[in-house]
Amino acid sequence: MRTLYYITIFFFIKNYQSQEFPNYNQISKNTFGLSITNSSFNGDLETLNRENIFLSSRSIYGLNYERTINHHFSLLSNINWGKLSSNNSFGNFESSIFQTSIENVFYFNKIHNNENKLSPYLSLGLGLIRFNSYTDILNENGFSYNYWDDGSIRDIPQSDSLTSPYLSRDYNYETKLENDSINYSSYSLFFPVSVGLLWKFKNLYNVKLFTTFNQLLTDWIDNISDGQNDQYFSLGFSINFFFSREGINFKKEKKQYLNIFELIDSDLDGVIDHDDKCQKTPSNVPILKNGCPLDSDFDGVYDYKDLEPNSKAMLYVDEFGRSIKNNNVQFDTIIVKEVKNFKE
Repeated sequence: MRTLYYITIFFFIKNYQSQEFPNYNQISKNTFGLSITNSSFNGDLETLNRENIFLSSRSIYGLNYERTINHHFSLLSNINWGKLSSNNSFGNFESSIFQTSIENVFYFNKIHNNENKLSPYLSLGLGLIRFNSYTDILNENGFSYNYWDDGSIRDIPQSDSLTSPYLSRDYNYETKLENDSINYSSYSLFFPVSVGLLWKFKNLYNVKLFTTFNQLLTDWIDNISDGQNDQYFSLGFSINFFFSREGINFKKEKKQYLNIFELIDSDLDGVIDHDDKCQKTPSNVPILKNGCPLDSDFDGVYDYKDLEPNSKAMLYVDEFGRSIKNNNVQFDTIIVKEVKNFKE
């Protein structure tokens, strides 16, 4: 009967082992992520440099989906929304944007290798952006801003000799920017180019730190067109979670697979191997909850082996549990352990 039991367990386990466990790649090929970037506009109103690159920056948020092609390449699709802005002494604008893009990503290290926690990467893509631009030309009281050469803002033009009160901007972009140019459109293609670093956390999620240069094919975001298309730079990060139907099924099957071993009771004593502290207990032997046979006199010899089941505790006994009165005996003896050790 026991032989039949072992044969049944053996084929049951082999059946689970055949279900692609050795070849399963625990790192999913799919990730879904969230991103946030700090973006600065470079156009006709203002040219970016190290001093002003973050003065008019705005936040752009995003969702992304990435599908791995092989160890080094993947396809990344993005949906982003947020704002772009620029401000100087002669003009300003703020534009809400919505864009979609798809990028081809190259990783310098194998991203499916568990040994590579970090991997630099490059990406190049193509996208479509929709923008809706406004400018701040009126203060809260409805007076127009007039920028004078001394850097002040007044309520009348500088050419007027009359004195006028100073104004300060309220940064409320209330006036829509639009024109009747035949070349004007609120949609444009753009090319994103990114350099970044992937940091992988086990097989649960990864984090990306990156900077992106976005070249637009329009010069109308700030409503000024001098023949050179607008651009913007982004610095940000994203957190991306691994997800796949295969991964979910694997975790479920793996749990079932492990449960097989957890339920095995090799010596059939009623205590599963995982909890059994005394394996290979003979059949029909009284046992404790931990799977160990009884030792009624606590002499270190289990009852089913003990030829003197009522020997006094803390005496020297031989391997059959018989008392030894000669304390000089050094062979075939054991020293009784404390009672509590047998109860554990």
